[in-house]
Amino acid sequence: MSPKLITDILIVGAGPAGLSAARSAAETGLSVLVLEKSLEVGYPIHTSGGSWTRELREFGIPEHFLHLIHEHEFISSNSRAAFHYGFPEICVIDIRGVYQHLAVQASLAGAEILTNTLVKEPLIEQGKLCGARAVRNGQQLEVRAKLVIDASGLGAVLGRPLGLSRKVESFGNGAEYELIAPNWQQDKTVILLGSGYLPTGYAWVIPCGGQRVRVGFGVISPQCRANPLELLERFIRGGSETARQLQPVSIIETHLGSVPNSGYAEKTFADNLLIAGDSAGQVLGIAGEGIRLALEIGRLAGETAARAIRKNNTSANFLQSYETAWKKRFARSIEINARMNAILRNYSDAQWDKAVNILKDVDPAVVVALMKGYFDLNLVKLILTKNPGLFTYNAMKIIRKAITDRLQ
Repeated sequence: MSPKLITDILIVGAGPAGLSAARSAAETGLSVLVLEKSLEVGYPIHTSGGSWTRELREFGIPEHFLHLIHEHEFISSNSRAAFHYGFPEICVIDIRGVYQHLAVQASLAGAEILTNTLVKEPLIEQGKLCGARAVRNGQQLEVRAKLVIDASGLGAVLGRPLGLSRKVESFGNGAEYELIAPNWQQDKTVILLGSGYLPTGYAWVIPCGGQRVRVGFGVISPQCRANPLELLERFIRGGSETARQLQPVSIIETHLGSVPNSGYAEKTFADNLLIAGDSAGQVLGIAGEGIRLALEIGRLAGETAARAIRKNNTSANFLQSYETAWKKRFARSIEINARMNAILRNYSDAQWDKAVNILKDVDPAVVVALMKGYFDLNLVKLILTKNPGLFTYNAMKIIRKAITDRLQ
């Protein structure tokens, strides 16, 4: 007979969304169990770790996990635009350190975390979700819960079988090396654009401290069939100015990962179920970044789950408040990111050169706001204040129209 566990809230996935949900739910005194398929929280690494200093500080991420950046540069085939930030708006996180910090915080709040536990399928009885079946340390495991949060990532191991998470039509497919690169400036990040580097998507060079640098290539799949690891290897061994600055090359880690970028799931709740993070497509697709969203939306999922159990009402009707809340905050930005991503992935070298040339005259604060991907009225006001001429360009016209249409 398979071992059985019982908990108030079951969370699948110990990434930022799952751990944020676990902490907020456990703080209410309910029993919370997190199941993670990997052997350890935060590894293997599937993300570059590039993020934003202000937001992560607001979430209480300790300073020693943040590597601060003051210089940022875009490089295309025939153009480049560089920016300096007195305040380090950009940061690069110690991924394993941050994830394990979140795990510690969730555990101290009362959540239990089990690694090496692969959730296989939802547990359904009398037509209702009541937990999940998993394999842990090679043994079958059955977990019963009053409510389940699927934060399992791109696979959406519970949401998809239950019809909530649609098939991902487009996703970022990335490969990254972590190098020892003593000659690279440790407070400078670079984004590489154009066919001289990769057919779609973008490449990045981001230092992470201790003379380490993460160099990665991300392509849009399945539209682009190029292997990002092959593109990365060719770049590292090539003779471009950026590649030369990384020499001599010593590769100490290889990271592979995928992130959805075709928009969010149409429905993120059902009886006894919430989905959050990559499982729900809650990702800002232009940069392929979801950590900030995962922390905030995960917390919201945990709070909603705890409230539902306290009210003894885990019906879809009650849980709908979760979707209403996160969509109010993020849906517009995710939608615009997906639309812009569909446009940018078809850019020619000439278009990238033009875009980078335009950026040369853009205020650094506007550049950061655009990179963050929060497309809302605050962005419109910032652009109108700093660079109103931006709205004469086609891409920005699309953004402005999408923002203002939603506000009417």
